[in-house]
Amino acid sequence: MLPFLLQCGGAAKMPPAAKVYKPMYKWVELGPEGGVIARAITKGAICPDVLIDSKPVSMRMRVAAEKGKWDVTVCEAAIPPEAASVSIDGEALPLLKKSPSRVLIIGDTGCTITDDDVQACNDTKAWVFPELAESAARYKPDLIIHVGDYTYRDSLCPYGNDGCRRSPFGDNWDTWEAELFMPARDLLPTAPWIFIRGDREHCLINPKGWFRFLDPFPYSEKCENFSEPYNVELDTLTLSVIDSTNANDNTYSMSKASRYSEYMKTYERTNSKHRWFLTHRPIWAAAEAPNVEKAQDRTFTLNHTLQTAFMSAAWESLLSKYEMVISGHLHLFDMFSFNEKGTPPQFVIGNGGTLLQPALSGNMQGYRISLKTLKNIKSVSTNGFATIEPDGESWRITLRDKNGKPITTCSAGSASCQ
Repeated sequence: MLPFLLQCGGAAKMPPAAKVYKPMYKWVELGPEGGVIARAITKGAICPDVLIDSKPVSMRMRVAAEKGKWDVTVCEAAIPPEAASVSIDGEALPLLKKSPSRVLIIGDTGCTITDDDVQACNDTKAWVFPELAESAARYKPDLIIHVGDYTYRDSLCPYGNDGCRRSPFGDNWDTWEAELFMPARDLLPTAPWIFIRGDREHCLINPKGWFRFLDPFPYSEKCENFSEPYNVELDTLTLSVIDSTNANDNTYSMSKASRYSEYMKTYERTNSKHRWFLTHRPIWAAAEAPNVEKAQDRTFTLNHTLQTAFMSAAWESLLSKYEMVISGHLHLFDMFSFNEKGTPPQFVIGNGGTLLQPALSGNMQGYRISLKTLKNIKSVSTNGFATIEPDGESWRITLRDKNGKPITTCSAGSASCQ
């Protein structure tokens, strides 16, 4: 056909080559069944190659760009456990350390813009996550755990408010980039991530961004508020992940509690020496409502759904094998320990950038949370992140401010803080 066209004076027109864009953001995340996944976000319609041990591997398209709200393509590729080097576009990506000694915990990192509360997202003194992410990258962690709630910009910035002027809002790429990817651009490729789904990623609020970018399972257009539980198993440490998006704090239904109680089968499969339980909503926690007049009425407890689900003797026995529960959801740092033997301490690390809640005040020892009695409590209302490092046969948890400076140190073994 081509010679014929040339003889007739015609010109053969080749289809224009699709433009290849450099990836905007790239990271490694951990998922179920030992999965280690390289992900990248690009403006183009073609996914970049990932170089694994100097050999190019085509990344598959997780979800294509859509005109309008989602004009970026998300790409991914599995990283084999034996890989010695991984890179995208000349930038090395972190390999999984099977015995991490520097673990970073952040949570509730977005900037709040609602009809009731407005944070100055353009001011790093008011919204500290960009500065915090830079400090966290300097810590050079082996593993990063985000305990959920990534975007809080629900409403249009009020007219005339310079603090959040031109801020995007809603569940769309512009918001997710402003809330997570842009401020964490240096932190993303620092270490492998475990992303926990928060209640802000509920199907009624911000589900599309979660499933496009961060969910560790294969992509699906259908939103499900009960993602499957899974374990991330390392050499001697198992991190058990539960999606508590749909676990109501103050009320519960037996159908939901039964669903969560069935997850025990997944967590029974590991015999690791060390175990951490990861869930966005804390199992046993207390908080203060700042606008309640009477002091005795300010304190409330949570989470009723998970407490009901884990009330059986079998669950009590299983949780006794865990060294700690790590959560977010409450916008501060808390450590709760309990008098009941075998109950792991509950750490709350939800102080990553959004508007803070008040620290617990007064003597809370002896306070009842469901069937548990509080023994030691540490409550700090300041923005920052936490680091976890080995401490003999246990773990040392350090709360750090936005610059990485230590504020308080806790021991998982003694379930106490200095």
